[in-house]
Amino acid sequence: MRIFMLLLCLLPLASLQAQTQTVDPSVYRALNTAQEAQEQGNMTRAREVLREALSSATDDSLEAALLQQRLGYLAIAREDYPAAIRALRAALDTEQLGSEAARQDQLNLAQLYLLSEQPQSAIDVFLAARREAALPLSSKRLLVQAYMQTSDYRAALPLAEAVVAADASVDDIWYQLLVGLNHRLQRFSAAVDWQQVLVQRNPGSVSAWRQLAGLQSMAGRQRAAAASLRLAREAGLSLSEQDLDNLIALQVQAGAPWQAARLTEELIAADLLSASPPRQRQLAQLWQQARDHERALAAWTQVAEASGRSEHWLQVAGMHLQQADWPALLAVLERAEANASSRQRQQISEWRSYAQQHIEVAN
Repeated sequence: MRIFMLLLCLLPLASLQAQTQTVDPSVYRALNTAQEAQEQGNMTRAREVLREALSSATDDSLEAALLQQRLGYLAIAREDYPAAIRALRAALDTEQLGSEAARQDQLNLAQLYLLSEQPQSAIDVFLAARREAALPLSSKRLLVQAYMQTSDYRAALPLAEAVVAADASVDDIWYQLLVGLNHRLQRFSAAVDWQQVLVQRNPGSVSAWRQLAGLQSMAGRQRAAAASLRLAREAGLSLSEQDLDNLIALQVQAGAPWQAARLTEELIAADLLSASPPRQRQLAQLWQQARDHERALAAWTQVAEASGRSEHWLQVAGMHLQQADWPALLAVLERAEANASSRQRQQISEWRSYAQQHIEVAN
């Protein structure tokens, strides 16, 4: 950014040369003197010459505009951005500059607002410039940055898409930005599409594949998420069980236990996770959290039959209790009683009595 700003310091002289015949000779000399002082590194002398000439110039005249403009670019060279903003703003307010010079100053002013951490002011200036003519690609990129700083993600998204459309070879960060923006706006399918571009660009990146699977999962495409992870593993990329657990946990943290359960099922089906007893219990718990009674009941029944433990049969019994399925509850309590502890036997007795009472009332 600094190099770019220093190049901008040459622009006012070009605009002056195009208007030489209409500029007061004393102002022309002051501008040249200031330029020579600046080239010699004497910024103080350059500023004094310009200010002295400005004190004699008529307000809102072309001379005042050119002097303010030069003061602005001199301030940029000193990295005094607040002073640069004031000077360029004053130059533009005269409405005396040529259209090309004024537009360049306007775009530079917007950049200065960004450098001064005033993104909303930068947005206002960029939008004013855009009403007059389409923004150059460099300004679109800066406007995206300003929108990001103000958390206006909906406004940033189409501009970021335009940047990538204009130059598909842009750095990965722009594709990452598109992924992030779509994710923030809960446009998960679009986020997946952009993440797939990143995977194609970086097929050896484990993190790129992980993020693709995570986004596919957020989009409700659990089978695709598992397939992506399987492809990554088949390509020789290292994916640990913790990586897969993290993807499941993301769904839980997002308040989507049903999606987490479906993802777990698909990862087991793809042989990426083993169907171990702890994993089967996790799956049953996820279905229960998701309030999918049918799947939760089937999962807990499978866990209980595999372990034979009373605590697992009591989980099944509790689900029948919730559904007021008294005959099924009594049958499961019989199986839970086999190796129950004293505390569990007490619970079994209470539930059995409760079920029998309801059966008697029904009869």
